[in-house]
Amino acid sequence: MLQEVFTIVAPVFTIAALGFIWHRRQQPFHTDTIGSLVMYIGSPCLIYSSLTSNSPSLTTLAQTASIAAFVIICSTAFAFAFLRVTGWSYRTYVPALVLPNGGNMGLPICLLAFGETGLALGMAYFFVNSISQYTLGMAISSGEFHLKQLLKQPVIWAVLLVLGVLATEFKMPQWIDSTATILGGLTIPAMLLMLGTSLANLNLSALRETFTVASTRLLLGLGLGVLAIWLFELEGILAGVVLLQAAMPSAVFNYVFAERYNREPDKVAAVILQSTLISIISLPILVAWALTL
Repeated sequence: MLQEVFTIVAPVFTIAALGFIWHRRQQPFHTDTIGSLVMYIGSPCLIYSSLTSNSPSLTTLAQTASIAAFVIICSTAFAFAFLRVTGWSYRTYVPALVLPNGGNMGLPICLLAFGETGLALGMAYFFVNSISQYTLGMAISSGEFHLKQLLKQPVIWAVLLVLGVLATEFKMPQWIDSTATILGGLTIPAMLLMLGTSLANLNLSALRETFTVASTRLLLGLGLGVLAIWLFELEGILAGVVLLQAAMPSAVFNYVFAERYNREPDKVAAVILQSTLISIISLPILVAWALTL
């Protein structure tokens, strides 16, 4: 079991560490270019290829997405209550508490732990996280919400395309499937390298406050993941994916909104960095647990 867990976790942290070292050695890494490739080409192609080839049923994918929504709703309610008690800023910390890193870390872990089926379910969970990022996350950070921003996200249209293909059982030309598979293959390595370079830019700030929020993010996600597994009577790969995706550290993208709207980005960066560092210890334990479900 220990060797199996190491085989799953080690590639994730190794590739992220390569990105971290690459940035620290001041080697060229054009984050905007790579991020745009991942967002506008890689991620939509990965969604298409993973959900149309040997994917779980539409019912299972819908169940995964609904569970992700359940976890986000519950964590949002907890976050507001928690921050009301502590007196800390809602606009700074709610996104960091609620929105996990289901893309950069969650998808690779799901793939390595459970194969293509795990990746497909992880994508369904990640899709809900992405919508939440551009609705809940943006609205709280900016104080307003624009539907136009959500409709600009390619993952929305990729999922709609997949749903149309699966619902109608339409057979796409083989060259389209092959192209999507190849382009989708760039997404996970690029995400992990971007995670490493992003962490290299972050600094610790207000240590006691941010460490409390970082620890709470991980414990909250774990608790709600376990609750969802018990409440919806999940088992097998679906239970494992829900546990892992729910308990991921705070998403790096939370820092982007915090900086854009001046919501104490140094503190948000510290939460992301600390929760990611804690996950070096917690993630192997979670993977071992997920494999037994």
